[in-house]
Amino acid sequence: MADLKITLQESITLPNRNVETLHNTAIISGVNQILRRTDTIATDFSGSGIEILKFVDSEEQQTAGSFVKTDVKYLRITNLDTTNSALIYLVDTNEEFVIFKLEAKKSLMFGNVDFNASQNGDYVVEGVWDPDYYSDFVYYDTIKAKAENSPVLLEYFVASA
Repeated sequence: MADLKITLQESITLPNRNVETLHNTAIISGVNQILRRTDTIATDFSGSGIEILKFVDSEEQQTAGSFVKTDVKYLRITNLDTTNSALIYLVDTNEEFVIFKLEAKKSLMFGNVDFNASQNGDYVVEGVWDPDYYSDFVYYDTIKAKAENSPVLLEYFVASA
């Protein structure tokens, strides 16, 4: 097992010429496998979407390019395009999803695949909702991507136990 070192740096020179620089470093222990990929993402979905990452419940369910949900320790998606945005879809097994707009030269980072977006109790009284139309969005199973106006280059990095 290895340690993954993540360093974030933010630096700005303000109009009064004061310089603010921030450094944050984190060490993530127990990393056994990584995936780093750069992929061109089109502006339209093909079939059920442009799936870039898949997460499964156990080692026995793994296929090429998938990760066991409980083993994921770090995930980053970066839009390398200088102009165009991409839409990043976190999708669960019920095909419910959350969409993030990832602007040019920006990144999304997650520490794992737990994503407790909402629960039915947040919106309605227990026993009043229909589970055929709404369920809890707790874990995402796939990440899909779509470019907004023009194809974009995405880089994604996953570290897992």
